[in-house]
Amino acid sequence: MSQTDSRKFAAFSYSFSDPWAGETAEDAQDVTLSFRFAKPTKLQIQRLQDKAAKNAGQASRNLVLDCVHPDDKQALTDAMEEYPGIATSFATAIIKGV
Repeated sequence: MSQTDSRKFAAFSYSFSDPWAGETAEDAQDVTLSFRFAKPTKLQIQRLQDKAAKNAGQASRNLVLDCVHPDDKQALTDAMEEYPGIATSFATAIIKGV
């Protein structure tokens, strides 16, 4: 059984309004993103805590990329390129869950 097969994944969704997507701020586009994440290990949480003081954004990015379902990884990476702040949002939601 592979590591992916033995881990349980839960869907996390995040919705927000993108004021830069439309012609004007009033034309903001609603965005909903949903990805599946595994429960982080103690080591992954410790790594997040150790690195967060130096670079919180990168620490969050590392955590979500470590925990995301392999089938969702490319879509998450693409979404983080367009919306860099979502790494922190998803990492916060994951931390709240553990």
